[in-house]
Amino acid sequence: MRPLRYLPIWAMLGVGLLGLVLYLCLEPPGNGGAFPLPDKVAHLLGFFGLTVWFAALVERRLYPALGAVMLAIGIGIEVAQYAMALGRSAELADVYADLAGVLLGLAISLPSRDSWFERIERWLAPT
Repeated sequence: MRPLRYLPIWAMLGVGLLGLVLYLCLEPPGNGGAFPLPDKVAHLLGFFGLTVWFAALVERRLYPALGAVMLAIGIGIEVAQYAMALGRSAELADVYADLAGVLLGLAISLPSRDSWFERIERWLAPT
C-alpha cells in the first residue's frame, strides 16, 4: 500500500465503489438500471474506475496483481450472473470489456510515480 494519510478512508470508499459495481452488474433485469449506457460501455467504465481507484492505493510494482484481481472480479461477476438464474446472461464480451477497462485504468495510472490520492493529500495538508 502507498503511505497515505487517509488510507482507511480511501480504502473504505473503494470497497463501497466495488460494492456498487457488483450490485449494478448483478441486479435483476427490469429494474431500469442506474445508467442509460450500453452494457459493454458500462462494464468498461466501471472497471476503468475501479482500477484507477485501487491503483492509487497500491504501489506500482503491484499493478500486475491488481490487474489480475480486477479481471478475476469481472470473471466472477459473469459466473455469478450465470449461476443466479435471475435473467442476467453471462457473456464473454463483458469480460473483454472489463479487461479493456482494467488495461486503460492501468495505462492511465502507470506514467505517474505518485498517485492522485497523494496529490489530493498534499493539497489538503501541505507540508
